[in-house]
Amino acid sequence: MGDTAYLHRIEYSRRLPGGRLAREYTEHVQDHGWYLVEGEQWRTRYTRGCAVDFLARTCAAAGIYAVVVWRVDGGETTRVSSVGLEWHPSPG
Repeated sequence: MGDTAYLHRIEYSRRLPGGRLAREYTEHVQDHGWYLVEGEQWRTRYTRGCAVDFLARTCAAAGIYAVVVWRVDGGETTRVSSVGLEWHPSPG
């Protein structure tokens, strides 16, 4: 993957009946976007945008997803952002 300065792992878990979460997808991205603007509001907005893009590309089923972004820096992982997202794929 080359330079890992902005390596992130994004985990997508679907909410199941009864409230349990089941991990459906994990994505690794090299992305600086979470740091363009300071603050939780920006990180939340950016995480939602990344999640919508990913779920559309993977043709994910509709549902409620918990999306957690982790920064991976060597052997350390740090939570960057987490959001809940109600996903409804576009028909077609």
